Amino acid sequence: MNKKLIYRLFSMFLGIGIIIGLITYAGTSELFEILNQTSMSWLLLSILISFFAWLFRALFLKIHTKLKFINCFRIICIGYMLNAILPAKAGDINIIYSLKQRGISLVRSANILIHYRIMDLFSLILISLPLLLIYMKDKIPENIINYLIIIGAIITIPALILIDKKGIISKLLQFLERKISINFLKKFINRGHKLYADYEILLKNKKRWSALISLSGWIIEGLVSYIIAIAIGHPINLYIIFLAVSLGNISKVIPITPGGIGIYETTVMLLLSIFGIPAQISTLLALLDHAIKTAIGIILGSLSLIFSESKNPLKIDG
Repeated sequence: MNKKLIYRLFSMFLGIGIIIGLITYAGTSELFEILNQTSMSWLLLSILISFFAWLFRALFLKIHTKLKFINCFRIICIGYMLNAILPAKAGDINIIYSLKQRGISLVRSANILIHYRIMDLFSLILISLPLLLIYMKDKIPENIINYLIIIGAIITIPALILIDKKGIISKLLQFLERKISINFLKKFINRGHKLYADYEILLKNKKRWSALISLSGWIIEGLVSYIIAIAIGHPINLYIIFLAVSLGNISKVIPITPGGIGIYETTVMLLLSIFGIPAQISTLLALLDHAIKTAIGIILGSLSLIFSESKNPLKIDG
């Protein structure tokens, strides 16, 4: 059997297994009892508001390209659909490929995606960190420290890139390119230098707009989760919701399972439990939150794929 297929099946079953474990832990009957009392009108409102987050995601691509907004919307929706159903960030690869197919250089296409993901991380950190420092003050739960350490490790390199105004990283890459004699390493560093040089150019344009658009999209994501909490009849403090959802999305950075299924739910459930939210409530909230957002992404991606131009074929494996 193909190794890629084995990995895909393993990651998919791992995610499903985690979900089953969470449901079992929270109690199936208790979850169904709360679900039966859930307000459909509030859930429909959460779905409606969630749609606006996709407009901001498409707008991010729009401001860094000359493409029509509808094309940016299709590209981002198809990319998210593939990320939701396939492991290893297959959707991200397709976003790069789709941009290249529309006349954008491969280096610039890759950098747009890199910049998109970096802004995602910084937006999530910008939302979650003040909530810990301001609202919790000296009462930060000890278990949360582990998440902060992981977050710090994840954003170290992007942070260095964004604050590198004197071109230190570029100079370092040039130095390594001159000094290293091993051919394949020299080529690797050379390509990395070209990629970084283009990224420096990209950063000079619309940096503030990039941050604002990304932040707006994630604020909408947090509001959707808050509305879902209202829908199940257990409103949770807004800052706790934003913190849990932000860190939950950061946990999806490493593509262990398709769309972070199981990983996201576990992270959100654990974080909410740390703040005293009952396991049944935190589990159902995490399940509904991820299910709704993932379903919307898959539906929009499928429709975008159906109505996309035939001259731009889909590429999955890169």
